[in-house]
Amino acid sequence: MGRIRSKLLTDFDWWLLLMALALAGFGIVEIHSAQPEEGYWYRQTIWVSLGLVGFFAVTFLDYRRIVARAWSIYGMAIALLILVLFVGVEVNGARAWFRFGFFNFQPSELAKLATILAVGGFIAKVREQRKKKKDKEQYLSLRELAFVIGIGLLPVFLIMLQPDQGTALTFFPVLAGMILVGGVRPRWIVAAIVLMAIVIGVGWHFRSHFLKPYQLQRIDVVLHPDKADPRSYGYHTMQSNIAVGSGGILGKGIMRGTQSRLKFLPYPHTDFIAAVVAEETGFVGMLCMLGVYLLMLMRMLSHAERSPDQLGMMIVTGVTCLVGFHAVINLGMVVGLLPIMGIPLPLLSYGGSSMIATFLALGLVANVRFHRHVN
Repeated sequence: MGRIRSKLLTDFDWWLLLMALALAGFGIVEIHSAQPEEGYWYRQTIWVSLGLVGFFAVTFLDYRRIVARAWSIYGMAIALLILVLFVGVEVNGARAWFRFGFFNFQPSELAKLATILAVGGFIAKVREQRKKKKDKEQYLSLRELAFVIGIGLLPVFLIMLQPDQGTALTFFPVLAGMILVGGVRPRWIVAAIVLMAIVIGVGWHFRSHFLKPYQLQRIDVVLHPDKADPRSYGYHTMQSNIAVGSGGILGKGIMRGTQSRLKFLPYPHTDFIAAVVAEETGFVGMLCMLGVYLLMLMRMLSHAERSPDQLGMMIVTGVTCLVGFHAVINLGMVVGLLPIMGIPLPLLSYGGSSMIATFLALGLVANVRFHRHVN
């Protein structure tokens, strides 16, 4: 008993858990402030509680045992992504959810974690095999790299069919981060950057063939905000900018935000929860919120660096890239620097699938630290 208590004190990441709970708790307060009559805050409390249970369950089960079942988890995630295309419910133009009573389950959230486990497990296995053969090669071969990319692109392809371009986009930084940590030749990095630049350039030139009119309008709002129509496609971004700017230094106070409470700001409890935070708590509140995110990401990077093996490093890297990318894109969206893509702010935005998946992902990070002395 004393050994378990000692391990909980020394190896369990209480700071990571406290930061996650602080953000989630603040999110519940702001959701109640933005939509007090809808009951979203009450359901969010349920999602946080379930996420917390998942966090502890994942933390205490050795991550090596979890990764041993990575392909089963990945296969289940792919099956659900296929199934949702046929029997899923359509929300905001995307058939991406299964409806279970008052809970909408989004399988793409499970697919993100499954991809991290599958990619991390594969790269770690490659490294382990080379170590046994005393092979000093530090880089992934072209065949291995292609296989890793294939693991990531399969769920991306299925999610694009829903279609949910924003969620599909979140897989790329995860793949990029894990591949870089796994080892890739510098000339391939340069080639990838050049290829990406060419694809973006050609894609932009023929953008009308690949993007829908509303997506082009969202990009146009960012590139030409002065020409955007505030009564149609520019409405979301402009109302968000008004909310952020009106908060000033200290904000208007909790439950006193006019943009959200008077229904000017669209989706204040989901995509634009950060705009509510800015309006009600001001620059100081946003700075504190960003500080917590930064400390959380730095702590996760520290765990990756101190991981006992390549597998732990890969898992933590994937989760860090996932959480960090979500936060950066959502905040860029809120202040008008990026087009609206429907990417939630981790731990703050309303949503059961996103909340539970984020806690499970953080549980994987805490898992690596908790089992760092286990052979």
